[in-house]
Amino acid sequence: MKIGDMFSAIDISASGLALQRKKMNAIASNLANADSIGPNGQPYQREVVLSTPGESIGFNQELANQMIPMETSAPGQTQLSNSDMSVPDFTVKEVSSKVVNEPTAVKTVYDPTSPYANSQGYVTEPKINVVTEMVDMITTTREYQANVTAIQASKSIIKDSINI
Repeated sequence: MKIGDMFSAIDISASGLALQRKKMNAIASNLANADSIGPNGQPYQREVVLSTPGESIGFNQELANQMIPMETSAPGQTQLSNSDMSVPDFTVKEVSSKVVNEPTAVKTVYDPTSPYANSQGYVTEPKINVVTEMVDMITTTREYQANVTAIQASKSIIKDSINI
């Protein structure tokens, strides 16, 4: 196993941790606003995190793109070229994610005293299932724990490799 592969495992798990944190924030917002109505009288829309695998980033390719050619000041001096480098090549696949509002079903509640009530006295509220949100929260917590465990395992492998 190349050294770069070990560090890329940590990078992948770290991007997974960031994704789970974003999911947990969306779930917390959904739970906090399960019965909320916006200032314009519209019901709260449930937040969902969509994730897709990002681009693979090759270290040697990125390094070659960032190199600046050197000028020689005297004849006979040599320069390092890209082929002279013995840097291990590894790739990191980052996860990109974004939070989107999911139009959820609405429920109507009879509350003629509400400022958002229509002419019949009904208020439109979001229909967010608290049980579904709690299950999503437990799943997200387990995924977060799995990424933390993967980082700890990678650290242990790196530590043991150094001791060899």
